[in-house]
Amino acid sequence: MLSSFDIGNVRVSPNLVLAPMSGVTNSCFRKLIRGENPGALGLAVTEFISIEGLTRRNGRSLQMMEYGEEDRPISIQIFGYDIDRMVEAAKMVEDTGANIVDINCGCPVPKVVKRGGGCELMRQTFHLNKILTRVVKAVSIPVTLKIRSGWDDESRNALDVGRMAEDAGVAMLAVHGRTRKALYRGIADWEIVAQVADELKIPVVGSGDIIDVDSAKQALSSGVAGIMIGRGAMANPWIFAEIAAAVRGEPFERPGVLETIELLERYSLILSERMPERGVTGKMKQLASQATRRLKGSSKARRAICTSQSLAEMLEVLEQWREYVLSDGSEGAAIISTAQELPLGELAP
Repeated sequence: MLSSFDIGNVRVSPNLVLAPMSGVTNSCFRKLIRGENPGALGLAVTEFISIEGLTRRNGRSLQMMEYGEEDRPISIQIFGYDIDRMVEAAKMVEDTGANIVDINCGCPVPKVVKRGGGCELMRQTFHLNKILTRVVKAVSIPVTLKIRSGWDDESRNALDVGRMAEDAGVAMLAVHGRTRKALYRGIADWEIVAQVADELKIPVVGSGDIIDVDSAKQALSSGVAGIMIGRGAMANPWIFAEIAAAVRGEPFERPGVLETIELLERYSLILSERMPERGVTGKMKQLASQATRRLKGSSKARRAICTSQSLAEMLEVLEQWREYVLSDGSEGAAIISTAQELPLGELAP
């Protein structure tokens, strides 16, 4: 059964969390995912925001903190190295009315770690401890931390960092089962995630390779308080509802082509309320390139979507795809067979 857990005074129910993903989990994507998974998403985390940008009142950084009331409970993730700026940024997060401030200590991207942020902090635990202690004292909302299993195979210090974070007053720890060196390659190590969950008193949320019902059930059985899903939600935007139904023993019909087309059209409307057309088409291509891969025979449609030069052209591709599926006459029109790929090559420039 799915359960609930508390991050300080914030109840997360059910224990399924949308992971922070840079360039992905903005307010539009979170709104889409919450809408497609009613009652199945307990918490969403923003994409990570630079404390340098926030404390300098950079317009884009400030915009990244925005959320709607339907987005609660909401956790805003920040990253950086400077202690004073981290404290100031955390106070800014609190001032927005956000439920939680999350500190990123797991990003493996070179441009982040070279400046001392992200996973580099797992190698500078003395400095990290100062950050956590100062931030926890500076704000009244819960402070959480997201880490990896370690920097590399020779320095898997997730448990030590977790203990330190707990002692500093951190209210929840999220652990991704890969090292920084592994990036997103290989297989996440859930043994270390389970070990950290077993040793700490604060809730531990696990992440890494949760892409379907089976991997979710296996992750939940590891003893974690909850699971965090990132890339799996891009590949299957209904993954939280599917997991919730499976755990309850209820049937769930995975959405097919027509539902995916409608999803992309809804996303275009949500995006159009928040950004210019160029941004809308970019985000649409980002989601379409992942969400359509599970559909047989979608390669030509996906290519046409991702090479569209305008939103109007993209929406026309979606409409032609719908008409093709409906005219195919197959029951439910859910799958296009590989032998009947959508003939949209003429739309590609």
